[in-house]
Amino acid sequence: MFSTNLWHWVMAAAILSIFSFLYRENAIYRLAEHIFVGAAAGHTLGMAIGNIHRFGWVPLTTKDQWSLIVPLILGVMLYARFIKGFAWVSRWPIAYLVGNGVGLSLYTALNSQAILQARASMIDFIVHDQTGKFLLNRSFDNFIMVFGVLAVLTYFIFSIKQSAPLKTVSHAGRWLMMVTFGVSFGNVVAGRISLALGRLVDLYDVWLKIM
Repeated sequence: MFSTNLWHWVMAAAILSIFSFLYRENAIYRLAEHIFVGAAAGHTLGMAIGNIHRFGWVPLTTKDQWSLIVPLILGVMLYARFIKGFAWVSRWPIAYLVGNGVGLSLYTALNSQAILQARASMIDFIVHDQTGKFLLNRSFDNFIMVFGVLAVLTYFIFSIKQSAPLKTVSHAGRWLMMVTFGVSFGNVVAGRISLALGRLVDLYDVWLKIM
């Protein structure tokens, strides 16, 4: 009835230890929590060392990719913060990482949250026929999408006093945002329930073999 695989028993013990928190916080839950955090930290450290070896040291020594010396030196400079009197050296690679991250995030955020959303909202609203004549797309979905975008943007107009009909559109934008937040929260809850169901399947099917 029970699985004979040792790792299945380890898995079941870990799941039950975490689930014990549903009753109250206890020593078994804290032990499982500490093991998980320690294992995650060890795995992250192992992956980092492996990446340095695979993507840094091996290409540098076997493929003569000497340009990799720069990121390797910057990576070593990060550890200067643990040496008294040389902690300032770590500021250079940190400044590079922060600047690079800000640049990439600005481009990604601007492209995905502004440009692409504007194009997706407006391009299909106007179409052209076979003769090249531009026509208004009467699709109800496109109308709702464009109206929703404009209504939400109208809600954030604080520089002028809103009166009808602008106030009505602003209220519609507020309701649309509430619906969007509700859907997002529902997706999060559904995802967590899916994770819980997956662990129950592991217990009943993989460990107990009663499914």
